[in-house]
Amino acid sequence: MLHMVYHYYKGRFSQSEIDVVTEIPFRIMVDGVELATMMCTPVKLRELALGFLAFERIIESMDDVVSVEVDEDESDAYVQLKKPLKIIERRIFTSGCGGGVTFHLDYHDYPPVRTERTLDPKTVPSLIQDLHDAAVLYHQSRGIHTAALSDGEKLIAVAEDVGRHNALDKLRGETLERGIDTRDHILISTGRISSDMLRKAARMNTPFVISRTSPTSLSIYVAKRLGITLIGYVRRDKFNVYSHPENLASRMEAVVERAWNSVSST
Repeated sequence: MLHMVYHYYKGRFSQSEIDVVTEIPFRIMVDGVELATMMCTPVKLRELALGFLAFERIIESMDDVVSVEVDEDESDAYVQLKKPLKIIERRIFTSGCGGGVTFHLDYHDYPPVRTERTLDPKTVPSLIQDLHDAAVLYHQSRGIHTAALSDGEKLIAVAEDVGRHNALDKLRGETLERGIDTRDHILISTGRISSDMLRKAARMNTPFVISRTSPTSLSIYVAKRLGITLIGYVRRDKFNVYSHPENLASRMEAVVERAWNSVSST
């Protein structure tokens, strides 16, 4: 959406129109009951509704859904389920942009993510670059978070939103609709990785979570418990690994080499 703004540069003002990210209230109605209202970017609203319901364990797959209708003029989604909705009263407001909300925050309910896959450390910066290149709305107006799913070679789904949690919800909704199996894939985000985002990664069974920013202390604890390799502060030639570095290829070779050099020097 274009807005007239004033630019200040070296003591002078100038005026121009720039593209500013759009934010709207979006209401999710399930079986006639208002379940949640969130602030979001008005793209992929159907995917946002489905992803939110999946992460809240209201649906497991598209087989649980009879229909989804989105009224873009009113910014409402109407979802009909095959089984009656069990009303959930306890809401937890997360640290997400725009005041994220969840009904579940018990990490002990989630089994560890199992994987035999390893990730080449050299590919991590390129995955972040791929995410940056795929961020269409970000390049138009900034102020946007991007989330993506990768198979290690290419991005197979991308979603953008003003809120980092919403971007991840949209990503999950898209993978549900397209029938993409998210297990053993890599979850990439531009936003800070908080503990509730690790919960969502566990729901998707993604053993790797990568962000260009840093995680929180609780998210590191949750990642360790859930078996997720958490990588943050990714730059062109460096990054931090906060949990389960054993899932990075070449790590064990480096450990063995250091041990051998230590023995040889004695």
